[in-house]
Amino acid sequence: MKLNADILYLELSSQYRITMNGPHEKRLTLSRPEFYMDGEDSFLTDHLYLATAEHLPRRPKIQRGAVLVCIGESNALRYFEERLCLITIHNRTDFFKAYHFLQNIFNRYDEWERNLYRDLLKDGSIQLMIRDSFAVFSKSLVLLDSSFHIMASAGNEAKKKEWGSQSSGALNAESLSTFLNASDLQTERHGALRIEIKGNRTLCVNLFDRFSQYEGCLCIAYGEEEFNEGEDRLAEFLAGMIETAIEKNPLLVNEEQPSVKSLLRTLVDEQPISQSQRLILNGANLKTDYVCAILRYANKKNRIPYGYICDSFEEQFRDSWAFQSDEGVVCFLKTDHEVSGSPSGLMKHEGMRLKEFCESMKLKAGISSVFNDLFDIRIHHTQAICAIENGILFNPAGILYFFEEYALNELVLNALGDLPSNAYFPSGLSEIIRHDDASGVSYLETLRVFLEENLSYTSAARRLYIHRSTLIDRIARIERELDISLKNPDQRLRMEIILKAIEIEKRIHT
Repeated sequence: MKLNADILYLELSSQYRITMNGPHEKRLTLSRPEFYMDGEDSFLTDHLYLATAEHLPRRPKIQRGAVLVCIGESNALRYFEERLCLITIHNRTDFFKAYHFLQNIFNRYDEWERNLYRDLLKDGSIQLMIRDSFAVFSKSLVLLDSSFHIMASAGNEAKKKEWGSQSSGALNAESLSTFLNASDLQTERHGALRIEIKGNRTLCVNLFDRFSQYEGCLCIAYGEEEFNEGEDRLAEFLAGMIETAIEKNPLLVNEEQPSVKSLLRTLVDEQPISQSQRLILNGANLKTDYVCAILRYANKKNRIPYGYICDSFEEQFRDSWAFQSDEGVVCFLKTDHEVSGSPSGLMKHEGMRLKEFCESMKLKAGISSVFNDLFDIRIHHTQAICAIENGILFNPAGILYFFEEYALNELVLNALGDLPSNAYFPSGLSEIIRHDDASGVSYLETLRVFLEENLSYTSAARRLYIHRSTLIDRIARIERELDISLKNPDQRLRMEIILKAIEIEKRIHT
């Protein structure tokens, strides 16, 4: 295995009093050491040399990237350290002992590399790779997948427990929040990343597939120790081996979804299902009551991955399903068979738990009406989308939005189609609106209240704080201007829809 000057410096410093000066390559490019022979004057790129100070040439030919381990000191070393990476051993030591020590460094890393390839070729076991790497780093290692499950770990048990995990293996909410804040969720960053988690230094390397999609993160716990320069590259090497293992066997990080969940996703996407799939769904379709919920971030700063939300939802709400889609997280939540389809009925049972879940994850949820036939999920999926979109529009401070509360809004908007509400105005309504804008008397408000009070002059006059006879005169004028009769149920319904549409449009455009 090839190493770099930082790793050699770290290893040599455990045995000798040394200094390192001059430019050096961070990549792993150095092979085993070569004796510097008298009479030679060339130091080549990516070559490692061992020499004593008194045998160095006066006018060497040095290529950038060469590394020299020199035993002893000399004024001539200044020339070298300006042109190559110079590691000076200040102790009085035997040349051949130093050479064997360097060889043993390479032996140890070669053995690690062989073990990793053995693990890869044997069964692609990531846990074995992590275990075999503990001896190299001598620090606790934790491997997270893209949903922040702990896939593998090795090392100090107390330090591993600091991460904290749920029964599913996913990080708990506190540990996840700490990790996300520390790493700033830099899931697109390649290479080693140094962060602090709960006051402890942690070296992280993201994992990617061959399409550059994020697949997880390798984390090495340093605790209160300082980071070691060379170990960044070693961690990247280990991460690369793990990526190879995942590519060889994708199920290591992407377990096949349960068949029912897969079928639900297919139905949501409006894709056809086969006869065998229909039989599977029939077997699960036990007339259990469900609601569909769409979960979305409450604000753009939320960095909790949707995959983690899905896993946490299924853990907290048993016999339910959750998966990511273009709309957010699609959930099918089992409800109590005695729960009514009303928002108040739902809130007495699963609703409160769902609200607490959303608050902990900083989410909002749109919730469909109750249903008990899984073949109808597309309808209720659409209801949940309508609920969250209307809810965020009309009540941005809310958390749970029930379709029943926004069904009329959606019905009116669908009735309008692509046309604005004024396209459906009866003759004279635009004049009334212009009158209201220029007058202290609102005929439109008078009409709205009168309709809401079911054509009761007494109740409407009381709400408007006007005399009953005044209201009678206003309604008569409105009917005359619009050329309608509010006693006609069709004309009355048309006006109720138009007034609701005007109200909705005002909310949309404010």
